[in-house]
Amino acid sequence: MFNMVRVGSKISELRKAHNMTQMELADKVGISFQAVSNWERGLSMPDIAKLPELADLFGVTIDELLGQKSELLESVVQDRSAEYLQSNTITAQEFTEIAPLLKPDKADEIFSKVESSFELSEIVEILPFVSSGVAHQLARKLAESGDYDRLGAVAPFVEQGLLDRMAGEMLSEGEVVERILPFLSSDTLAQLAMSRYREQGFPALTGIAPFLSQDVLVQIAEWEYAKHGLKHFVAMAPFLNRKFLNGLARQAIQTDGVQAISPIVPFLDQSVLSDLIMDKYL
Repeated sequence: MFNMVRVGSKISELRKAHNMTQMELADKVGISFQAVSNWERGLSMPDIAKLPELADLFGVTIDELLGQKSELLESVVQDRSAEYLQSNTITAQEFTEIAPLLKPDKADEIFSKVESSFELSEIVEILPFVSSGVAHQLARKLAESGDYDRLGAVAPFVEQGLLDRMAGEMLSEGEVVERILPFLSSDTLAQLAMSRYREQGFPALTGIAPFLSQDVLVQIAEWEYAKHGLKHFVAMAPFLNRKFLNGLARQAIQTDGVQAISPIVPFLDQSVLSDLIMDKYL
């Protein structure tokens, strides 16, 4: 990709050589002062539509402005990318270099010509610059091929609804969904937790617990306590709030004695623990 810091430094150098302030440059190209500041600090790149204007203003070529030559970028700037794509083979590297400068529809158009030459790691790198439709197609392709391990790398760019449906398909095929858990909806996570609890028991929820709401965790914990007391709470206690655990401890001591709370002692408030023992024995 183009080096944003180097491009920003070049813009700053050219602006100063033309004795312009950042505000004056912003006014000349019709953008905000903050945008120019971000360019020069290497935090963002000029929109592709602004490149010819900047180059003309500074009396340089686009290649000089960006610090490297790209015939593909030049074809986009000159609005002849369709012709260029028909007569040239585009490499993944060429596309990756200019992707941050492209509008999503143009990025999609070019990506469709080079997709087959990309490695997944390269595709993930350019997903922020293409439309969500491309990410969806890629996610669907990975799921259909059973490549669930790599689906997690694409998940941040895929709509939650599609991931929820994929999670359902994966579970029906006996596949684990841990790699996409952070991107699933709260309703889907709750359904998954309930199902996993019924089938595998309370300790089996440790992998999904960090992504569950307290309401869901408490509901399942109450079911578990009613069935088995606190003996399976060791693994899940870190994910439950102390107020709830303190309440369970009071219940357990009243019905089964102090020994019943041993699985959750490290997670109780010391003051509550002292009060419980004093109330029962002192």
